[in-house]
Amino acid sequence: MKNRKALLLLFALVIFCPSFGQTFVLQETNIKKNTAQCVNAAKKCELVLLRKQTLYTLSFSNKSSLTNHVVNDLSEKFIKFFPKESLAQGDGPVIERGFESQRDPVVKLTYGFIPPNKKATTDYVQVIVAFDNGGNSPKINDILVKNKVDLGIITLTDREMLKFKPAPTKPTTKPASKKKG
Repeated sequence: MKNRKALLLLFALVIFCPSFGQTFVLQETNIKKNTAQCVNAAKKCELVLLRKQTLYTLSFSNKSSLTNHVVNDLSEKFIKFFPKESLAQGDGPVIERGFESQRDPVVKLTYGFIPPNKKATTDYVQVIVAFDNGGNSPKINDILVKNKVDLGIITLTDREMLKFKPAPTKPTTKPASKKKG
């Protein structure tokens, strides 16, 4: 009987310990014009790579060399390295970073899971969407998928870690009562 309890307790710890960490989305972009449209297009790429939407929901540039076969390979890699906790918990906080680049307009969305009391993780996958420079409406030029093999460890700053902590609540104070006498 005691062995069963110990086994059940161990099983419960194995199942629930990973859920004490947090999922996050690290959003990086160098786009100055049509930023919201480009970020939305990059999020659609996530859905296509997770096979929740079809490839035909994306708007590609005439310069794009992506084929169905290439996108299927990217999708397999994306699904393989996508943090499983993210699927169960949904997206966590969005951490925004900018970067300077002379290259094409790019949106990088990194989906990760960070263990409790840590600032670094290797449990992530990144989708990089490059856009065509011409035109008013953003068109996808290229899609890349990267993971820990390509990028190494992702470290969050102390300021970025603040997004994981709940906002401090103000203690409720009782109004001072007057003494009778």
